[in-house]
Amino acid sequence: MEALTPASPDSLPPIGDLIADEPFWRYPLSATPGQGVTHLRVWLTAGPEPGHLAVVTETGSVPVAECAWHIWAALARSYGPSVMLLTHHPAPETEEGAETLDQVRIGANGSPHWLRVWPTAEDNPRHAGLELWMAGHGYQMVSKPASWFDCCPDASD
Repeated sequence: MEALTPASPDSLPPIGDLIADEPFWRYPLSATPGQGVTHLRVWLTAGPEPGHLAVVTETGSVPVAECAWHIWAALARSYGPSVMLLTHHPAPETEEGAETLDQVRIGANGSPHWLRVWPTAEDNPRHAGLELWMAGHGYQMVSKPASWFDCCPDASD
């Protein structure tokens, strides 16, 4: 996969309260009838303009990249057309095997465009700003909530 252009740190809002956490959120598929499943989390944005930031974590059902427009449209119906969408891929098909977080922008013609939020190359001029945003807000989007670990008894008990 070709390297993505890094997002602008100025386009990523500070986040406020988590208002939705749906581990099995269903979204429409684009090419076939049916639904895909993703982990959806939505935060209020804490910037000067109120809004929402949604993160969909790929769960393996159907790649969210194939359905980005449909996912964004479903979120826009629930949270308004200014909802910002980020896609989280816990184990992408890269030689590094690292997680990724990408911003999805929907063009005027409805086509999705991706901008890399994390990780970015250290020599990229946007790297420092994106690292600051990740340190302040982004890592809670890519980390698993504590409730994920409540399903299994602790082996030390």
